[in-house]
Order: sequence, then structure tokens, then C-alpha cells
Amino acid sequence: MKISSTVVVILLLLQAGLAMVIFADVHATSVGEGMAIDINPGKLKCCSNCNFSFSGLYTCDDVVKKCDPVCKSCVVVKTYPLKEVKCTDTFIGICEPPCK
Repeated sequence: MKISSTVVVILLLLQAGLAMVIFADVHATSVGEGMAIDINPGKLKCCSNCNFSFSGLYTCDDVVKKCDPVCKSCVVVKTYPLKEVKCTDTFIGICEPPCK
């Protein structure tokens, strides 16, 4: 039985589409339905304690007196004797120079 090249191409495309749907569903369930990563496209002026992820995103774990203006989510990590905060945003790109 001879199969035409057009039928082979169509079958390969359908198979690739099915694989994409399966991997997208696995990713959605592993992250959690409706739990997307909030990415801040801004850049911090500086970061001394930078954590990279395999996806190219990073977080800055510096504990400071005042968050950088580009930070969308600034949380208090210490209140006594002085208030200290940390930016919990995930950023695109690379870490800026270390803070002085």
C-alpha cells in the first residue's frame, strides 16, 4: 500500500498539534489553573541577592528599607526595630549591578 507524501505531512502535523495540546495541559495543571506568574517588565536599579530561574526570569531577594519604584509587590519582612521590605516580583532579563 502506497501512502502519498501529502497524507504523511498531514498526519505529522496532526501528531505535532496533539503533542502541543498535551504538553500545554500538563503545564497548566502543574502550575495550577489560573495561577500565572506575574512578570514585571521593569528593571531594578540594583540587586545584590539575585535568584535566576531556568526560564530566564529572576527575583531579587534583597531586604531593604524601601522598595524600588518599579516593584509592584513589596512585602514587609521585618517590623522591629526597623521596618524592612522585599520586592516579590518576578522580572524579565538579568540582574542589574549589586547594590552599594
